[in-house]
Amino acid sequence: LRAGDPVVQVRRVLSFSGVPTILEDLWLPGVAFKGLTAEQMAGYQGPTYAMFELDFGVRMVRAEEKLRAVAADEQQARLLAVPPGAPLLSVERIAYTYNDVAMELRRGLYRTEDRHYRNDLS
Repeated sequence: LRAGDPVVQVRRVLSFSGVPTILEDLWLPGVAFKGLTAEQMAGYQGPTYAMFELDFGVRMVRAEEKLRAVAADEQQARLLAVPPGAPLLSVERIAYTYNDVAMELRRGLYRTEDRHYRNDLS
């Protein structure tokens, strides 16, 4: 992306068993994802990357992630129904298409009291 390029930003809270669990922010290039709405993402029942490929012709082939512990600020705490300062797992991801073109920046903040992060490496 260059300064001034259109960007699609989506913020959503993912809940499991009625409990808000993940606060997720996505930033996508507006040209590649023209017309994408938060409602479209919320209504899609499959994996996000499948929707990107089927609806927009964008196929992610690899991603880099950074994980760290953070404390919930006031807004994050309210959206995730935790006290301010509660520990959260921050996962920042950059996803790439073919030819190493960065196509998505995603930041997820995860409640940690009943969840864990698992990554199978091969």
